[in-house]
Amino acid sequence: MRNALRLLLAAALLTLLLPTAATAEELTAEQIIEKSTENRNVKNSVQKMVLKIYGKDGRSRERTITSKLKEGEDGRARSYVRFDAPEDVAGVQFLAIQNPEGEDDQWLYMPAGEILNRITGGGKKGYFMGTDLTFEDLAVGASADEGTHTLLGTETIQVGGSPVEAYKIESVPKPEMESGYSKMVTWIDKAEFMPRQVEFYDARKGELTKRMLIEEVKKDGEALVPLRTVMDNLKRGTKTEIIVEDYEINVSAEELPDSMFTPEFLQSGG
Repeated sequence: MRNALRLLLAAALLTLLLPTAATAEELTAEQIIEKSTENRNVKNSVQKMVLKIYGKDGRSRERTITSKLKEGEDGRARSYVRFDAPEDVAGVQFLAIQNPEGEDDQWLYMPAGEILNRITGGGKKGYFMGTDLTFEDLAVGASADEGTHTLLGTETIQVGGSPVEAYKIESVPKPEMESGYSKMVTWIDKAEFMPRQVEFYDARKGELTKRMLIEEVKKDGEALVPLRTVMDNLKRGTKTEIIVEDYEINVSAEELPDSMFTPEFLQSGG
């Protein structure tokens, strides 16, 4: 189950994007989406992140994770996530591998009981480790031809207290994608082709249920690093912040061996 939204969301959370000089007059909605995800300056990276999960009462709990991203020689993206703290989730691991022929392959390993679960079908609509992100949101690859996209024009939005001029695109997943969303509306920064805001509409009732903001971005050479992302769950009254505390880009392939991105690696305890 892969669609253009997940491509945008995965780009926002797990990849570092390269700006391009194309103009609005030259681009279709599909081209804007592709440029926001495929023009990557960094293929391999390691990031230390904090997840702040806020309940309805405003109280928060934190999770620290290490995220490793690698693009293999076959061009397929691979993402490995390990929970480092607190103690009750330490050792939980998640693996996602881009599958060009269908839905991404995903596994979740729970050290308690040494349980390895493959996430498939309806399971991808479930929430990831108590956050406001679903497994569908965490896919690492998709293409713009898996939905229909309409460029609604340009609009200035407020992100982190600053105005951002953005392309506004409506994306409707194709029925065969079996997405948990009926449509997504995405605002993509015109200057740097970074998704800055995404609105998610429920597949059953068509209601706006979640809103994601990429509030802080750092430019590191030609790469853009999203440092702070907030996912508001408007339906549940909760939210999740993803904060990048440390990162390394242009990591050598040798430091990210292919053996790391396998279910067997998860079962070995990482």
